[in-house]
Amino acid sequence: MERDQYSRTALAAAFIRAQHYLHDEPKVIEDPYAHRLLTAVEMAALTERYLQDGQELGVTASDRASLLARTLRLVKPAAFVLARARYTEDRLALAIERGVDQYVLVGAGLDTFAFRRTDLRARVRVFELDHPRSQAFKRERLAAAGLEAPSNLQFGSIDFERESVADALRRLPFDPARPAVFAWLGVTMYLTRTAIESTWRALRSVAAPGTELVFDFIDPDVLSGTAPPSVQRLRERTRAVGEAIITGLDPATLAADLQGSGWTLVEQLDGAEIHRRWFAARDDGYVARPRGHLACAAAR
Repeated sequence: MERDQYSRTALAAAFIRAQHYLHDEPKVIEDPYAHRLLTAVEMAALTERYLQDGQELGVTASDRASLLARTLRLVKPAAFVLARARYTEDRLALAIERGVDQYVLVGAGLDTFAFRRTDLRARVRVFELDHPRSQAFKRERLAAAGLEAPSNLQFGSIDFERESVADALRRLPFDPARPAVFAWLGVTMYLTRTAIESTWRALRSVAAPGTELVFDFIDPDVLSGTAPPSVQRLRERTRAVGEAIITGLDPATLAADLQGSGWTLVEQLDGAEIHRRWFAARDDGYVARPRGHLACAAAR
């Protein structure tokens, strides 16, 4: 992300969650607040952007609403955005059953978990870490939507280019002696390999045994010149807004890579498994992207 800019990809993710909540049944994840964090201008601009993308990629439909829906479900990463949120919160639910009471969103963006899950406010402390500009932007939008931060939510600012996640957490009432769930979503593909491994190590340094790290990543071949046109267009778009996709991780070596940073791979979901779990039984056209992966690692 460019310094002093909020994340455009965070806006796109919120738009996808908003469209899903407003128009789809059944829900992969319920987010009644995403659309309230976007302005009417942003909703309209993102709608037009995706409609244009759909037309250029040959998606057809009888009306604008259907074209938008088909574009998001078939050729844009909507399924992956929804699945990664669902997977993370499913892992968190399992951890809460074991007594875990800390949830850390690293690069929180416009996530609304702390506002949605009122049932967990007495049981789970939520920490949101993000770039100061992104966080200020989010807090402005929350205020405009009339949403007051719940008592179990702590905001923590971090310049990811200049300090470690561990340092940021030490400024907050996060307890490194207690297990937690770390969510690191929509980030690895924008970082160098060195930065990814550094973050793994930093998180492990404040991770008590029983802590889990949930993150997503893409195949290295997404960066090749033979990637499908839709993938190349996504790379071009993110580069144009200063959030270039630069790194993929090899699923075959992920366990060893994590082990080198002190983590043990629990599971890794490829596109086929993501589709099987959350989209195969649907009849509305959602397709999980084949080159996107979800992973969960544990601190033993």
